[in-house]
Amino acid sequence: MQRGLDAERRDPTEIKRRWTRAVGNLIAMKTLRHLVSGTDFSEGAERGVALAIALAIAPGAHVTLVHVCQLGESDVEDSLLLERREGALSEVVARYRRCGVEITGVLRSGRPWEKLDNVAAEVGASLIVIGRHGAGRGRSVEIGSVAQRLVRCASRPVLTVPCTF
Repeated sequence: MQRGLDAERRDPTEIKRRWTRAVGNLIAMKTLRHLVSGTDFSEGAERGVALAIALAIAPGAHVTLVHVCQLGESDVEDSLLLERREGALSEVVARYRRCGVEITGVLRSGRPWEKLDNVAAEVGASLIVIGRHGAGRGRSVEIGSVAQRLVRCASRPVLTVPCTF
């Protein structure tokens, strides 16, 4: 080993390691106080919601479950659709509330990727969790259209959950 004039001093290019395993986990839990998860009631969306619930284990953590309807031109059909979807959303919220996590349901109409991002901004969410595939074209594509657009336009981090989670 070759010693230079500064052999007694610390190497300025050396990267100081910090052991942050426990501290890093605590910081991560602290920052995930509020999560938003989107659902279209499909199997892929269910996996996303389940992961959001699992991530919300910190005391005081909250999950907002969002379903977005794309309405048509008939007011009668739209009101029936909204009524059915509100009932389905209430069932999912009640099921996950039994897990001990604070969860609320939000029903919106419009473009799903825009509304999910809007709700996340409204509630101050630190993460949006969404299934990679929903009720659309199926598993033939790498990522569903809603998830893809949300990842591209979201104002906060998005976690996409594969169907095989």
